[in-house]
Amino acid sequence: MGTFFNIGSYTLSAKEIMNLGYVAKFMKAYPDKKFKIVGYADSATGSAKRNQYLSQQRAEAVYKVLVDRLGVKASQLEIVAKGGTNEFPEIPLNRVAIVDAD
Repeated sequence: MGTFFNIGSYTLSAKEIMNLGYVAKFMKAYPDKKFKIVGYADSATGSAKRNQYLSQQRAEAVYKVLVDRLGVKASQLEIVAKGGTNEFPEIPLNRVAIVDAD
């Protein structure tokens, strides 16, 4: 599941928080399963240092919502920051944090 961000931002929209509610429900149904939150930034804007920071903050924003607001166990989650990337075909798609089963 991907959570998308505006350029230069790591603030989650109300829509993205609502979508994370469905993810949290799934995670809580499988309390022994581990999940990875991988943050990304696009490489077309910002310095490498800024993009690393943004990707870290995006992953942490998702983590905080899942744990603090939605009750997912912190022990189920791992945060990874990928920095600026061209991993996805369109630049805006690289402004994302992806939650995936480990």
